Amino acid sequence: MKKIFSVALAIVVLVVACNKPQATVEKPLMQNSADSMSYVIGLNLGANLIGIDSLLNVEAVCAGLRDAYVAEAKLNPEEARAAYLKYLNYDIYERVDAFEKQFLADLRKEDRKFVATSTGLTYKVHTLGDMKKVVRNNRDTILVRYRALNVAGEIVDTTYLNADTLRIAVGEMPRGVIEASKLIGEGGHMEAWVPSRLAFGSAGCDSLAILPNTMLYYELWLIDIEGR
Repeated sequence: MKKIFSVALAIVVLVVACNKPQATVEKPLMQNSADSMSYVIGLNLGANLIGIDSLLNVEAVCAGLRDAYVAEAKLNPEEARAAYLKYLNYDIYERVDAFEKQFLADLRKEDRKFVATSTGLTYKVHTLGDMKKVVRNNRDTILVRYRALNVAGEIVDTTYLNADTLRIAVGEMPRGVIEASKLIGEGGHMEAWVPSRLAFGSAGCDSLAILPNTMLYYELWLIDIEGR
């Protein structure tokens, strides 16, 4: 457990939410192979961490690395653990929530056909479908065709990978998709942006390679509804 926490702590020290402009930095002196390897490791760390969080304080990153090498950490283990948990459980959620709300607000300004529900689900109906045949409860099963993308436009899930359609119990879908499916009737077609808390939340989805706190876009065709 201590080893796992040490690795996690090393990561969180590097991932700091601040993008303070940096002064001009001299090119590293490649006097030997160790210098070259050190620089390559720095490049790889930077590339990986940008993928985790692009708001980096490079000075703090370097300070953390230097302090680790000379064993002069500015945070004791308890303080480090508290900072780590705060970052994971509060700071990230706060930033993600602010980003998603702004993204969806801008979307609704650009396309007035998108509307938001009280939960934050933002959707646009193309075909309403038969409103006499709608999802009544989470035990109903539906025959659907869909594709799901992340904000970068990458497909993360789609019925086209296996078959043209999927028969599934409504309650087995993410909360935001459950809500969306109840807004249209049989034969309906819609687009929906599902905030991360209504999708796979802070856990993400390993089987679909969906990262934690990922907002998703769904295009959904509701082909058939069977009540339970």
